[in-house]
Amino acid sequence: MLTRKITSAKKSSVKLTKQTKATALSVAEFLALKDPKGNLTLAVDGEHVSLTNLERVYWPDEKITKFDLLRYYLHVSPHLMPFLKNRPAILQRWPRGVNAPMFFQQDLESAPAFVKTVRLTNQEGRDLNYAVYTNTASLLHFVNLGTIEQHPWHSTTAKLDQPDWVAIDLDPKKAPWENVLQVALIGKEVCDEIGLTAFPKTSGSSGIHIYVPLKPVNKYERVAEFSRLLAGEIARRAPKIATVERTIAKRKKDQVYVDWMQNARGKSLAAVFTARAKPKATVSMPLTWKQIEQGVKISDFTVRNAPALLAKKGDAWSDFFNQRQKLKLS
Repeated sequence: MLTRKITSAKKSSVKLTKQTKATALSVAEFLALKDPKGNLTLAVDGEHVSLTNLERVYWPDEKITKFDLLRYYLHVSPHLMPFLKNRPAILQRWPRGVNAPMFFQQDLESAPAFVKTVRLTNQEGRDLNYAVYTNTASLLHFVNLGTIEQHPWHSTTAKLDQPDWVAIDLDPKKAPWENVLQVALIGKEVCDEIGLTAFPKTSGSSGIHIYVPLKPVNKYERVAEFSRLLAGEIARRAPKIATVERTIAKRKKDQVYVDWMQNARGKSLAAVFTARAKPKATVSMPLTWKQIEQGVKISDFTVRNAPALLAKKGDAWSDFFNQRQKLKLS
């Protein structure tokens, strides 16, 4: 279990020169570029972000580059940042693309001044500087490091011990996709019955995530206990197609794993709108329950089409933080 020690903002000693500031591109100029190569500086949020190796291919089969990914995150940032801002980040870095090895970075040893950190003590007693999402500039800095996916904590630095959502991961493994959709609808049914509003999204990988927005008043342990009970009730209502059994070998082939165990302090799931380091460059897309009923698929949403779909159909999670709820725990 990570424990908070102090909060700090670690700054690098690197300072932008007047020339760099003068030649920084605006967001509009950046988005208008066609297949840029090399390095440049982007002006965003009143900061100057150094972006490098823009031509590097991140998804070889799809021919999607680092520039394409940065452009994607710029498009969705207004909708994504509310789910990242002021949250510690679990950085998973693919600096050479999705077909090369990934590594975790917990300790952010240096960063530009606009990137904040929070100092935490891990299970081994080491003090580490965890990266914190602050604005679009910080997001793009992490993406430039190869952080294709965004994995924020379930809580903010203001209340590190009190999460502001519950997250349930419906993991199919080898179960049919229609079973995932059916289990998701059962999850909605359970939440409706206990008076909670739930929001679904594709995981962008293989399953569906169900989030319940919360007022940050309960400790992680109590929220985790609620998520355990919620997952258990979902599985109880559909034992042929849902289970809370962790061991894959003990699951039936048609059963979807209702995973509640990511609701612990220091754990995370892929954020809404995040790109995934998966084939086709799929993204974790916010959904309506009607889309679940209609048979939505993971492959429907990618880095290439998600911004246009968002512009056309709107953000299904736009009201998420206006729906913060209290858990009724005994």
